[in-house]
Amino acid sequence: MRRMMTTMATSVSTATANSAGVQSLARFATVERALAVLCITIPLWLVLFDEEQDSIRGSVSSYYDMTPPQAYYFPLTVAAMLFMFNGIVKTRRFYNVVLGVCLSGVVLFNMDGATAVPHYIFAVGFFGLNAIVILWFSNDVSVTLRNVLIVVLLAALLAWIFIDAFTTFWAETVSLIAIAAHFVLDSIGFRGYSTAAGRSPAT
Repeated sequence: MRRMMTTMATSVSTATANSAGVQSLARFATVERALAVLCITIPLWLVLFDEEQDSIRGSVSSYYDMTPPQAYYFPLTVAAMLFMFNGIVKTRRFYNVVLGVCLSGVVLFNMDGATAVPHYIFAVGFFGLNAIVILWFSNDVSVTLRNVLIVVLLAALLAWIFIDAFTTFWAETVSLIAIAAHFVLDSIGFRGYSTAAGRSPAT
């Protein structure tokens, strides 16, 4: 009788722990998807709320002096915080802390004047490290998906270099969309993508 009660108690405890783990993963996946949506909408957000210019500016960073200024600082600051949250909560995602710091540097230092150098260092660090994470850091990304991402990012880079109409703004927009796709695929446990499949709450 005692053994049966112990077994039942263990089963209940295990089931409760598993349920808590599933709920934890579900909440974390929601955060990842929120970050994905934010990355996709940042360029649109900037263009729609810019009261000073009718045309699209040359880069995302060039919106730092837009009116109202909070339309630039708010989404980028929230995105930086979500990147750091992702890296702190999830082990083996430490690179997201670095990405969050880089994005914070982009926000803190303007692209003009004395702060231009640190701004560009953080901007290159943010987009460059994201490309590395998406293409190479996750060893079990499917070959097909990896190739698609490589083609998209390479096409954006070449267009940025050789096509005048394809400004830095559009190259950054493509990069943000790729980042968003990375987080969505990881959060839904897309088979063969990153470490989402079979991951545990502790990883």
